[in-house]
Amino acid sequence: MTLLELVIALSLVALLVGIGSISYVAGEDERALRRTASQLEALSSRGHAMAVLYQKPFWLRIEETKVLLIGADTEAPPPVDDGFTSWEEMEERETMEVVYDEFDLDTEVSLRRWGVEEALWVRPVEEEFVTWQFQRSGLCEPVSLKIEHEGNWIIMHMHPLTARVDEEEMHIE
Repeated sequence: MTLLELVIALSLVALLVGIGSISYVAGEDERALRRTASQLEALSSRGHAMAVLYQKPFWLRIEETKVLLIGADTEAPPPVDDGFTSWEEMEERETMEVVYDEFDLDTEVSLRRWGVEEALWVRPVEEEFVTWQFQRSGLCEPVSLKIEHEGNWIIMHMHPLTARVDEEEMHIE
């Protein structure tokens, strides 16, 4: 084997390793986006199902570093003297938020409500958060969720009856 053949063989191996590492890095971004997208869809589906099952509102609260599934619970149970509670008594009872599930974000998530311009994405910052509510009737607000990671993104258009992905757009560089 000559020195020229050895140099050519090593150059080809280096080229293949370089191409493989570039495709692996690009795939890592897509995996991070897909992981967050599947967690968001699972949490929204669970929130929708729980709102219908328990007949009370639930919502996703999207913060800068995590997403929480929250339900509205009453602080005290209704009086049991006659079994009936008036609307006034129901409104007087204080409600509190109960966190049912959550996951940490390693990507940025923003939300766009239905009927709003394409460029108006709402992203939570520092101490603020964005909410998406599921009604006890089974309806939820029609929204789109955008997940971004290092210039790549997935946009999920959520169905208002099922709270699952209706349509998806993706951009990976």
